[in-house]
Amino acid sequence: MADNGKINHKKGMSSAAALAFPFLNTEEWWIAIVDKKRAMQILINSARLYKENLEDNKVLFLYGIPSEIKKQLGLPDIKMLHMEYYETAFHRYNFLHLTGVKISGSRLSSSIHFYEACLASRLREEDFSFSDDGSTIQKLDILEHMMNLKKNVTMIGDFTDRGPKLFTQKVAGGTYGCIGFVHDKYSDLNVPNTLLKKDIRDVTVTPTQKVYAVFYKRYQAEKYSDMSKIDKAIEINKCVFRNDIERMINREQLKLLPGPGK
Repeated sequence: MADNGKINHKKGMSSAAALAFPFLNTEEWWIAIVDKKRAMQILINSARLYKENLEDNKVLFLYGIPSEIKKQLGLPDIKMLHMEYYETAFHRYNFLHLTGVKISGSRLSSSIHFYEACLASRLREEDFSFSDDGSTIQKLDILEHMMNLKKNVTMIGDFTDRGPKLFTQKVAGGTYGCIGFVHDKYSDLNVPNTLLKKDIRDVTVTPTQKVYAVFYKRYQAEKYSDMSKIDKAIEINKCVFRNDIERMINREQLKLLPGPGK
């Protein structure tokens, strides 16, 4: 394994491993033995970050085309009529979809049980398997980073790179990767359903949509009063958004999450 902790398939099988696992070739052994141990730690760490940052949260992304937003910011009466929004919800059962792993064996019977096992550090190697297409390794490589989506998101857009093995509708993230969302017809909410280790500009329609602000709240809260990100060009006390956005925000109690969020 590389010193930076990223998963590496280039190394050869040790003589001891070759004797212990004669039926596996080098790549299969690396994935089955070394990568799975590293994967467990990534899954456990990521589940804790998901609980801390996203679980039972609704997240509201405000975004727009930079050229259009810049024009509005230059007007004396700053009404952000071209600012769009996208609202998402993060449930406990959504975490598994972001990992790229599959539940295996009979010990864990659902996505929630998998999530709880990660949180309690009770996850075992036999509880999960990797995807056959190799995408699990890519997802795990950025999973921990993406659990901080509320702060590190820079762009959002409609997904265009649809293939036979992947369907998602909207993606949010940056040049390093993005989380995909779909509309859940049962809850009538937009929920995360996948994670991509791709530059978001390569999988969305043009022009690029920049995220200018991120609001969040607990699932049952009526309005948004917390911000995790606000662009330095936006003076929140001077800008007025569209009526449908303003109705979702509690301006009297707005506060910005500590730390870098611009």
